[in-house]
Amino acid sequence: MTDSESINSDSLQSFLEKVSKNHQIPLNDLKLAFEDTKAIPSIKKLVMPPPPGFQKNWNVYRSRFVEPRRLAAGQKFWVTHRSFIEKTEKETGVPAEIIVSIIGVETIYGRHMGGFSVRDTLSTLGFDYPNTPNKIARETLFKNQLEDLILLCWAENRQAKPFKTCLNQTGSYAGAIGLPQFMPGSIRRFAVDGNKDGKIDLRNSPEDAIASVANFLKVHGWVQDESIYLDIESGQSAQDNAARLADGEPKAKLQLGELINQGLLKQSSLPANTPSLIVDLPSPGNNGGTDVRYVIGLRNFLAICDYNRSFFYAQSVAEFAEALNDVRPTGDVAKKATKKPKNNKKAAKKK
Repeated sequence: MTDSESINSDSLQSFLEKVSKNHQIPLNDLKLAFEDTKAIPSIKKLVMPPPPGFQKNWNVYRSRFVEPRRLAAGQKFWVTHRSFIEKTEKETGVPAEIIVSIIGVETIYGRHMGGFSVRDTLSTLGFDYPNTPNKIARETLFKNQLEDLILLCWAENRQAKPFKTCLNQTGSYAGAIGLPQFMPGSIRRFAVDGNKDGKIDLRNSPEDAIASVANFLKVHGWVQDESIYLDIESGQSAQDNAARLADGEPKAKLQLGELINQGLLKQSSLPANTPSLIVDLPSPGNNGGTDVRYVIGLRNFLAICDYNRSFFYAQSVAEFAEALNDVRPTGDVAKKATKKPKNNKKAAKKK
């Protein structure tokens, strides 16, 4: 492993010995597969936290995903795989537009799946993560993902060349793979053989990607027919209460009834004990200030956060899904309640 000194070859050697012992994989096979492992300096820059004073910008973030080119690609993908998407929706309870939205947000339906060696990416981040406050925790996470990658590839093919090829498949700068950008651990635990061909291929099989996204969300608590988020009232009192309750944590510490009592919304057809949280979406304001949009996140919002632990990400998926649902293929199944129900008396009376 002469090319891996910058990754710390002794640590990598020790890691491979541990994997070999724990999973009965011949150590020599692992050494051969990792003998030319190298660090990727650019990846270390990409995972660095933003510099001090960096201001988040929800408006710019959203505009990258809810935009005409991605919407057109989403329509095409939905039409092409409409039958399988409908089938998956019925089986899992996850709306078609959410499945299509996530694959679109992640890779624009396979156009941008990443060009880094997953083996080298996870080795770089697992053994030479940048000096940040969470360095130890992050290195542990990526070592675990590297172990999952080894087990994934070893189960697929134990011959030296295809095993190494699998390890060196390309992915994102964090090691995510395929149309839905699953990490190796998520592939092992949540990916599904959608087209029933006896293997899971998230890179080349749209059916596998569609079924895997839906299964991931279902396993992580997707609630059929429940909204993802609700808009709060526009009054200053509601905005102030939202600011007070927003703690930035993707956890449902509140109940919807509490938020109604505090004037964040007038009413809802959902039960009062529905788990909720306040989602803050800041953007730079005028004169150097910050403008914040607040919404009420529900259980399905948190299921999307399990896919990517970011409020910006989850809200973009939700709003891109709304845009997709507005132009869903004609003659499709009845629309699901992805959009927020209107919180007014007329809507409540109708229901």
